Amino acid sequence: MPIWLIILLTFTIVMIALSVILYFIQDNIIFHAEKLPANFNFSFKNNFEEINLTTQDGNTLNGIIFKVENSKGIVLFYHNHSGNIDHWSRSAIFINSYGLDVLIMDYRGYGKSTGTFNEKLMLNDSLLWYDFTKKLYDEDKITVYGRGIGSTFATYVASKNNPIKLVLESAIYSLVHTANIQYPYLPNNLILKYKFDTFNYIGQVKCKIYLLHGKKDELVHYSNSEKLHQLKLDDCDLILMPEGNHHNLIGNEIYLKSIKEILST
Repeated sequence: MPIWLIILLTFTIVMIALSVILYFIQDNIIFHAEKLPANFNFSFKNNFEEINLTTQDGNTLNGIIFKVENSKGIVLFYHNHSGNIDHWSRSAIFINSYGLDVLIMDYRGYGKSTGTFNEKLMLNDSLLWYDFTKKLYDEDKITVYGRGIGSTFATYVASKNNPIKLVLESAIYSLVHTANIQYPYLPNNLILKYKFDTFNYIGQVKCKIYLLHGKKDELVHYSNSEKLHQLKLDDCDLILMPEGNHHNLIGNEIYLKSIKEILST
């Protein structure tokens, strides 16, 4: 057998084996959830209220409303793929400083929320939180905010409702697009059970959209936000930060100036 054919066969076998392994462990790669016991007591410096919602399939979704006096409205915050509410409280308290209440929820399988990862059910869950928020605030007082995979949930929710604005930070165009950049040698479209196709929903969003992305983001390439922007050129601002990466935006000068303008109006 020619050496080139041996190399080709070996490469093919390795790629198939790697693809099979990744298919079965992808939950652990995509979702970096940190669980919390049901009796865990949250403690934050800002005023807060703990909320529990029940899903149609009988699971419990846990969330926290971080409150300010004389609130101008509320930010419904769908966090990234890692951690839990306790981890993301820093973002909530940061947003509180602009005179807004913040509701952060844990997805099923995160924090004190029960259930297993399922994209369709998680999208349904995201709507439950908006429906809950509408009971407390008029829609012209609701800003929907999504970070990372949370951008898919936030965009989906905004496409089905009428919030005042949609803010997407380090947004995902689709998980396949993101994976193709990270692992171009794998058949990602076949491997991935989860799609997170934000591009399917952004065209139906009726409110003002803001896309913020660091150009040095090595986890979610900024082309994700560029591609989303191309689908929604009208009433959609793309804000790229040359020195921003996936973890340092909250300290980035352009980010801080932009968020102040976005949340203060």
